[in-house]
Amino acid sequence: MWNPVSFFKQYRRQVDMSSRGCAVLLAVFVVVGGLSAAAGPGAGVVAGPDGQGGGGPARELRLPGSPEPRLARLFTPRHVPDDAYRVAVLKEPVSEARRVVMAALVPGAEPDQPAGSWRIQEMDPLEAFGTAGLYDRSKVARLYTGRRVSVVRAPIERDGRTIAAVTLISPYPDATLTRLEPGTMVILLRTGK
Repeated sequence: MWNPVSFFKQYRRQVDMSSRGCAVLLAVFVVVGGLSAAAGPGAGVVAGPDGQGGGGPARELRLPGSPEPRLARLFTPRHVPDDAYRVAVLKEPVSEARRVVMAALVPGAEPDQPAGSWRIQEMDPLEAFGTAGLYDRSKVARLYTGRRVSVVRAPIERDGRTIAAVTLISPYPDATLTRLEPGTMVILLRTGK
């Protein structure tokens, strides 16, 4: 079995992260390990872009929008399995994108269900993108020049288990970090195997 503590010790010196970032990463690994062990084999498998994947309740998860692997390389952690994160973009502003993503990933969901999720929040761009990605923080800060971003965060649950988490960010930077795009970037994190 994969040991998240050993992983953390092995890569701590190679990854330049704050202690808060390390704690968040460790918490994700503990949750992923706990969910995988508790759920059993095949639980929480999210279908890939071609619709393939293990059976089970998460098979129907399909991220709407256009896939953006270049943004995924910039704004997601480097030391995670290749299929852990998926990033796509939608042309719609965040309020409409939220409706589209909710309909695709959690049909029938309502904002604030579970409590605190699917709410549109305004925050600092560096706080919204976090510290785990490889993006140039100074370029992103200059790109937004004091503007705040609209962010939506929510868990994706099936049968009482959290199988994924989704984050929507609008406006979002292009892959060259030279301009802001008016649509919405959607980041999907799989938390199960």
